[in-house]
Amino acid sequence: MNLLVWSIIVSFYNMLSIKFIPKFILWFMNISNEHQKIADEISLLKEEQSKILIVKEFAKHTKLQRRINKLNEQLKNHIIENSSKNLKIKFICKVSLYVFSVILNLLFVYYNYNKTVLRELPTNWFVPLSWLVRWPSSQVGTMSFVFWYSITNCVAKVTTNNIL
Repeated sequence: MNLLVWSIIVSFYNMLSIKFIPKFILWFMNISNEHQKIADEISLLKEEQSKILIVKEFAKHTKLQRRINKLNEQLKNHIIENSSKNLKIKFICKVSLYVFSVILNLLFVYYNYNKTVLRELPTNWFVPLSWLVRWPSSQVGTMSFVFWYSITNCVAKVTTNNIL
């Protein structure tokens, strides 16, 4: 029974790490405050512009509006640039974590529990797919650890996708 619980814990750990590690890396890489500085400057200029009467100081109001428009354009470009960069980083991180997780899981199962039988089942439960349930073990009417671990990984993936 201990092996069943540990396989569930490891499966959920894998799926949650694949969800949160890319987000953590993106958060860590977005420490630059350029976006925030531009937004603060825009708000200051808008505040200054709101204090100016457009009828009396049209030229000053128009200059401020041009600066605000220019900063808004810079902010848009900065956001577009960061979003494409973040998408690339997230994709590379997720793919590498999936590959690492799959390799680690295969090595873990193959070297430790390759032919471990978890449960004996009635032979008629999985009649057409009984070979898959018992694989790589050759004992009829059993469930192997490989099958159980695959199922827990699938369940962990579905539940973490729905939760997060």
